[in-house]
Amino acid sequence: MRHRLISITEKNQHLITYSDFDSYETNDRDISKMKKILHKAIECELTDKQRYCVCQYYLQGRSMKNIANELNVNPSTVTRHIQNARRRLKRVAKYY
Repeated sequence: MRHRLISITEKNQHLITYSDFDSYETNDRDISKMKKILHKAIECELTDKQRYCVCQYYLQGRSMKNIANELNVNPSTVTRHIQNARRRLKRVAKYY
């Protein structure tokens, strides 16, 4: 399986939701902190298939059906990988 570098850009940063860490006039510091946490969690906490599906779906904007065709699996399998990844990421985010 080919891996792509995960990057959070202005184009896709609106896809990331997070809780408030501190109450400052701007939240640039909080956004930066959350991006680092999310990047680390994606790299360390997800399986290869979960990581690939999440990155393709959320960061590249591909459909689950398209990802499933590429991986030669059922679309429901891709859905399950993404759901399990989201659960893991939410669990990790609770610690921050």
